[in-house]
Amino acid sequence: CIRAYPSVKEIPDAIDVAHIVIPANLVPQAVRECGEKGVKVVIINSAGFKEVGAEGAALEDEVVKIAKEYRVRVLGPNCQGIINSDASVRAYCNFTFTYPKEGNISIVAQSGGVGEVLNQRLDELGIGVRMYASNGNACDISIPEIISFWGDDEKTRVIIVHIENLSDPKGFLERVSKVTRKKPVLAMKTGRTVEGSKAVASHTGGLAGGEDRVTEALLDKCGCVVFRDEEELCQAAIAFSKQPIPRGGRVGMLTNTGGPAIIATDELIEAGLTMPALSEESQKRLRQTLYPAAVVSNPVDVLATGTPEHWEVAVDTLIKDENIDSVLINFVTPFFVDTVSCAKKFAAKAPEAFDSLKPLIMCVMTDRRKWTETLRIINSANIPEYEFPETAAKALIAMTRYSEILSRPLETPRRFEDVKKEKVERILSLALKEKRTLLTQAEGFEVLSAYGIRTAKWASVGGKKDLDAASDAVGFPAVLKVDDPKEALHKSEKGALILDIKDKSSLKRAADRLWTQFSPNTPLLLQEMIDAEREVIIGALWSPGDVHLIMFGAGGVAAELLRDVSFCVAPVTPFEAKRMISRIKLAPLLSGFRKYAPADTSSLAEMVERLSILVSHFPQIKELDVNPVKVPAEPKTPVAVDVRIII
Repeated sequence: CIRAYPSVKEIPDAIDVAHIVIPANLVPQAVRECGEKGVKVVIINSAGFKEVGAEGAALEDEVVKIAKEYRVRVLGPNCQGIINSDASVRAYCNFTFTYPKEGNISIVAQSGGVGEVLNQRLDELGIGVRMYASNGNACDISIPEIISFWGDDEKTRVIIVHIENLSDPKGFLERVSKVTRKKPVLAMKTGRTVEGSKAVASHTGGLAGGEDRVTEALLDKCGCVVFRDEEELCQAAIAFSKQPIPRGGRVGMLTNTGGPAIIATDELIEAGLTMPALSEESQKRLRQTLYPAAVVSNPVDVLATGTPEHWEVAVDTLIKDENIDSVLINFVTPFFVDTVSCAKKFAAKAPEAFDSLKPLIMCVMTDRRKWTETLRIINSANIPEYEFPETAAKALIAMTRYSEILSRPLETPRRFEDVKKEKVERILSLALKEKRTLLTQAEGFEVLSAYGIRTAKWASVGGKKDLDAASDAVGFPAVLKVDDPKEALHKSEKGALILDIKDKSSLKRAADRLWTQFSPNTPLLLQEMIDAEREVIIGALWSPGDVHLIMFGAGGVAAELLRDVSFCVAPVTPFEAKRMISRIKLAPLLSGFRKYAPADTSSLAEMVERLSILVSHFPQIKELDVNPVKVPAEPKTPVAVDVRIII
């Protein structure tokens, strides 16, 4: 039988944690009684709170208010609970079916279903879990708080986090960024098909593709290793839990069969890792040791008949080679080879590889029902081993990504003393006063100029009387545009743009044509014509939590056609701005490619930085496109020739 009490207050013992699994309307009173009893934490498994609507949200607010009154911490509501596998605790405050053994991986998941899938999969793979938490609605104890706690937990080596949405993106960034400098955080965001990119007026809004881009960019800025596949995440976590972080992306590969090595090589190279040639000393040693038919380049093929001694020397050689940062072994288990002795050689070299900070990863291709002792020896040496070469390669790629994260410079966004914040405040205030959400081109250029972003020379044209003064200010050749965002959001398609105007008479004819096509009162904008074949787009998109997503990519009409873009959360540091530029596929066109001379990418990166500072100062900017930015060859600097700002 199980002893029961009519009220928590009648339990004679002190209580640390209370589970609440009763109808939602009874939960506030239960929390109050827990507070009166002196309970430190309540885990509210019950559903029926803010996830069901306004009435549930009010009930959740009441729970939070009562909990604060009694200084009770709340996990949930609508949550699964927690697990702590530490032998001194063995807390199973949860209602799932997986009882993990001790390990060094900790898991936090917004969705209990996703969390349990991860927990169960690791258990199936024989991997222990340190702690597990699924906090549901997170009315009090948050995912960033949990991650921060595990960041200081010596027995947690790697953290897995699943996210559906972020209620406090800035708080997440602040706390999690500190943890990723100490240990890897492997993150996965679900909900990528949310229809977040409905009819939007800007290129940036359409290319960002909804909330998912924002969250993934935020995770990347935090220093998380981001995944889109649960199996890949679990397999990478195993490698992180057992092996050191590599110093770089130079991989040395050993194999005794050709095909799997090719598969692994393709994965590594496509991900940007390298397989450098081994040193002359290494190659000489291998030639002296291996069979004459063996291949001693990288990958090293010891042949299917390779002996345990061959494997021992090969692994030792790669560990000692200064050109190699990590070692990946493809090992098929022939019946005519003493694979148990081979496994013992791998196991014997594992500590040396670990001490050298060179992770040792294996793909073992075998009948796992028969070669059990071989596998047992490898696993007992804490060598992560996988069934497929691409799985092993992807785990190593993830570890290398984290190595790159650790090598990022610790810098803060630059301060630009020349910005004129007050000028932008006046422009935005006027637009809001006039109940306008779209700024004119003239206003947009003034905003950019106020933040030191170079624009093509321009002048507003309100009527025929302004044409001469405008042409004197701008010069020729020039471009004439309709400057009414309601009339000409996409100017090229609507015929609201006339190029290559060479003199004043041509300008007057162009103006008459636009005023006839649209209306006699339509405001126009005259602009110098910038001749540069390369065009890029720089944009910004507001997200809930007053976070802006900054975008850089191929510009002009190619922006939506190629969708060649990269993202970062504002404000952007100098390193992040340069990385955004380098991440697009057309980056070689900017650094110098065939007929294209190198562009001033430093000025382009500064333009990205300045725009990110602008939207950070003014969260009321909902969407912003600078498209195109004309990019000439050095020493000329990039020039913004079109801008669209939505507030």
